[in-house]
Amino acid sequence: MLKVLLRPFVIVVALCGLVAPALARVEIFVDLSRQRMTVKKPGGEALVWMVSSGRSGFETPTGVFNVQRMDAEHFSDEYEQAPMPYAIFFSRGLAIRGSYERGLGRPLSHGCIRLSVQNARDLYSWVEQYSATISIAGSTDEMVAQDDESYGRQRRARKQRVFTVWPP
Repeated sequence: MLKVLLRPFVIVVALCGLVAPALARVEIFVDLSRQRMTVKKPGGEALVWMVSSGRSGFETPTGVFNVQRMDAEHFSDEYEQAPMPYAIFFSRGLAIRGSYERGLGRPLSHGCIRLSVQNARDLYSWVEQYSATISIAGSTDEMVAQDDESYGRQRRARKQRVFTVWPP
């Protein structure tokens, strides 16, 4: 009798074990204030990468997004066929994508989230396999304020230095 009652429970537990990996998603969190992306893979491993988000007038939207489409070899229709390798589109034509340009760590794009091509390739592969949830928070205004404060501290420190002429 006990075996008969436990059989459905064992089947449900076994099915959950098979279904759980299929439900696992890559979690992507972009912090616009720090220009960093944290990627949490389904196995729990977390990676942090430098990014470049939208500059003033072309701000990257905040919120929680799902992947709309993906294109490993995309070229921009709006910006003279600029290469957008490993593009993961999430909102209004905006994508997380690879970039060959320098300047990661600063808001420089037209709203896309740029990262190194190697990191974009890895991310694209994981999202293709598991899908993803994309969370974007923070503000590039906060980053500018932090940079201004840091610049002010550096400038004050330079003024306070005492230089000694050698030889005395």
